[in-house]
Formats: sequence, structure tokens, C-alpha cells
Amino acid sequence: MKIDVIGAGALGLLLAGRLITGGAEVRLWCRTEKQSRALTEQGLTVSYEEDGEALLLPGGSFSAAPVEEYTQRQLTEPGEVTLITVKQKVLHEALPAILRPLKDRKLIVIGFQNGCGHLELLRELLPGSSIWAAVTTEAAKRKTLTEVIHAGKGEICIGKSSSPINIHETDGQAADSAAIISFIEALTSAGFHASLSKEVDTIIYRKLLINAVINPLTAIWRVRNGELPASPERVQLMKELYTEAVRIFEACGIIPERHAWEAILEVCRATSVNTSSMLADVLAGRETEIRWINGSIVQMGLERGIEAPLHRWICGLVEGMTVREG
Repeated sequence: MKIDVIGAGALGLLLAGRLITGGAEVRLWCRTEKQSRALTEQGLTVSYEEDGEALLLPGGSFSAAPVEEYTQRQLTEPGEVTLITVKQKVLHEALPAILRPLKDRKLIVIGFQNGCGHLELLRELLPGSSIWAAVTTEAAKRKTLTEVIHAGKGEICIGKSSSPINIHETDGQAADSAAIISFIEALTSAGFHASLSKEVDTIIYRKLLINAVINPLTAIWRVRNGELPASPERVQLMKELYTEAVRIFEACGIIPERHAWEAILEVCRATSVNTSSMLADVLAGRETEIRWINGSIVQMGLERGIEAPLHRWICGLVEGMTVREG
């Protein structure tokens, strides 16, 4: 199977590396010429935080090139499935110019972004394509331009969002589903626990709720996930964020799971030594995905006439932490 992976960060490198070992043909599209050249010359390494022998993939076993070349390659040598693994900021700011020339093409695209807003943008940019959502709990950390650490096994769930879709998506649905099933089989061959779900919206909002409570507070307090429930004061703020989000979810007709609060605490325990992606961004001085996580909840509330003052405050606080003075 020919698979394009746009984004050579932690998740993109992990997916690419494991898919290559599973027998897939992978084309990896990088943000910089420097990284694509390093991957071509040095290859790709997937190592493991726990037991497991590192995978060393020579540069000749896959293709790596700057993402600007993706458009022309897709026009002349189309792949079967395109995975978009970049963060929301890159998707919204850098990829429109790359994807828009493909608006009349019939691609199969899977978005791996956290939060909300990415599926709507992809449908707008690629109205003739079939857009799918992926939610994953796989944990990965990029060590260098060519090495990624698989920090924890999880699951990958893929499905169609039930939110409004473009009318063109009704054409060829059987073929699209067959390609997605083939991709899931490729993930399984690569050692991932992957599945096709009709409840992907529920999974998206479950992860949104978890991320909206855990990620910003770890970034603000500079703590790992397991340290969040370490004091009554921290738990109190976690619970207030949770309660405000649930009130907005319910107003939007989204019913959280019965034990959603307990699930958040369990994630803290299960990923106790993990550094959240938002904390990693703050420590590196990068802009975070806060506007697409807590900011999505603020926007959902506004659309229903409900204020979300705590989530709005959290957004401002985290965004202010990565402002660079001119």
C-alpha cells in the first residue's frame, strides 16, 4: 500500500517507521529540506522507552522530501491514503497552500489532529476528497530529526465524523471504505492496535475533554501528567474545568461518558511519567494547540449562548506563555 505521511514529527515518524517495517510503501513529507535530507542520508530509527530492539530503517527503504513537493507528486503519482500528522497550527497556517491545488482531486485523507476544527478545514480545502478522522493514544517523542521514541502503546481509531460533510463524499463510499480497511490492515501488520469505528465523534469529544483538563494545567504548573492529582487544590481546578466543559457539551447535545471524570484521573495515572504535548511545546517555546482544544470548548459555548470563563482564561494564560517579544 502506498501511504503518504505529511508531518515528520513524533507521530509521523512513528507511524512511518512502523508502517515501513510492516511492508507498506511510505512517502514522508517534511517541513524542512534539512530533515528530509537527514532522513534520506541517515535513515529512520524507531526506539523504545521500555524493552524492545530499535528499528533501523535505511534511507533507501522509504521516500523523504519537503512537503512543498507533495502537491506535484500527488498529481503525477497519487498515493492511496494520505495521513496528516502535523499539529493544528501547521495545518491551519502552512498546509492550505499545499492542499488547495488538489481541491478537484479524489484523495483519501486521514487527520490525526487533537482538538476540533481540522476536519472542517480539510473538507473546505479538499471538497472532492474523502476526509476521515483518526484518534490515537499512542505516545511518541521525537529525539532527533531522524529518531523517534515509542513511549507507550495505545490504540488508533479511525472513522467518519457525522458532522456535515461535502455532497461529493457520497460518491464512491464503498471504495473509500475498502481503502481505509486496507490501511487499518497495514497498521495491524505494523503492530498497532487499530480499528474502524462508527462512533469516532464520541471518541473525538472524549479525547477533547481529557486534553482540555490535563494538557493546559500540566503546561501551567510544569508537571508531568501523574503529578496533576497530587494536591486537593490541583484536583479542584481540574474538576472546575471538567464541569464547565461538560455543561457546554451537554448544551451541544454531546453526552459525556458516565464515568468521564474517573477516566481523566485514570489517564493521569496511566500516563503518570508522560510530559504532555502542550507542556513540551511550552518548554520549547513553541505555540501550543490550546486554541483548538480549550478554545474549541469556548467556541462551542458561544454558539449556544453559554460563556466558558475558565476555559477562556486558561487559553489566555497558556497563549501568553509562548509570546515572544519583538
